[in-house]
Amino acid sequence: MKIGSSDWKETIIEGARKLDIHVQPGQADQFARHADALTEWNRKINLTAIESPMDMAVKHFLDSIVSSRYIKPHSSLLDVGSGAGFPGLPLKVMIPSLRVTLVDATRKKVSFLNHVIQRLRLSDISALHSRVESLTRTREGMFDVIVCRAFSSLAGFVEKSLPLLAPDGVLMAFKGKVSAADMEQISGQNAHAVFLAPGKGDPTALHMTHVRFTLPFLNLSRTLVMLTR
Repeated sequence: MKIGSSDWKETIIEGARKLDIHVQPGQADQFARHADALTEWNRKINLTAIESPMDMAVKHFLDSIVSSRYIKPHSSLLDVGSGAGFPGLPLKVMIPSLRVTLVDATRKKVSFLNHVIQRLRLSDISALHSRVESLTRTREGMFDVIVCRAFSSLAGFVEKSLPLLAPDGVLMAFKGKVSAADMEQISGQNAHAVFLAPGKGDPTALHMTHVRFTLPFLNLSRTLVMLTR
């Protein structure tokens, strides 16, 4: 199987079906163009360590689109530390009405993101060369959904992203599991209510839920952590 081939696209479609998500052939075509560009650019700059066709289909694309089940159309979405575009670009393909901002601190990665945006002819999406904390001055409280696969620390993600979240918005963190270190930084009164201190001012009360799922074909356990005020 070759990345971007018809077999590769069928793997995406069938894998999504196993996750109870419907991927249309045209969406699979866009994923293939993204993957082809990633393979090409990865020879020049370090965008991803995931290179095998199956791993890229499952670990990048299928993992990214799981959260599409919990995102409303027409939402404003921020992808923090977008890197090679995951999960923000696949989510835009799945929900075209999203208004998406991709942010990364590495200029070469942002150049790649802009290349893919043009290649896929996407609208209402931009890629910014910035650190997420720098956005607070101009975009405080502007995003309905903030997603991230880049932070190793859940508390670190919340600290940097919470000021940008709309009052009724949701933070979504993709993790293999919720680690003991994360739990040490989270003090809860019950299974769902947690309190996270962003580091300035009073602690912020957040409601936390977990969605555990298994990525098909590779049988990988994953957790989507969702936090709301």
